[in-house]
Amino acid sequence: MITTPEISIQQAAKLLGFSNKASLMEIRKRYHELVREWHPDVSAHEPDESHEMMIRYKEAYEILVDYCMNYQVTFTDEGNNKRHISRSMEYWKEHFGDDPIWG
Repeated sequence: MITTPEISIQQAAKLLGFSNKASLMEIRKRYHELVREWHPDVSAHEPDESHEMMIRYKEAYEILVDYCMNYQVTFTDEGNNKRHISRSMEYWKEHFGDDPIWG
């Protein structure tokens, strides 16, 4: 059964402590850190608060992992060339070549 997420991807990332970007491994690591802190069996927080936070963290984690696992990437030469150009001097010349500061 597929359910619609209650929170957005951005909200899920913010809840787990990410502002802009993170790898799948970073997401997993952060989630496990939060579980060690907030799991009701080991948490120093109030049981009801711990339970609620674990539900929220689990939902956020599932949303981000699902997004990462289903995000489509390209393996074509065109996509590969775009990544290489963006890292090269051609990129800088193309975007800032006429700029008096960067040119």
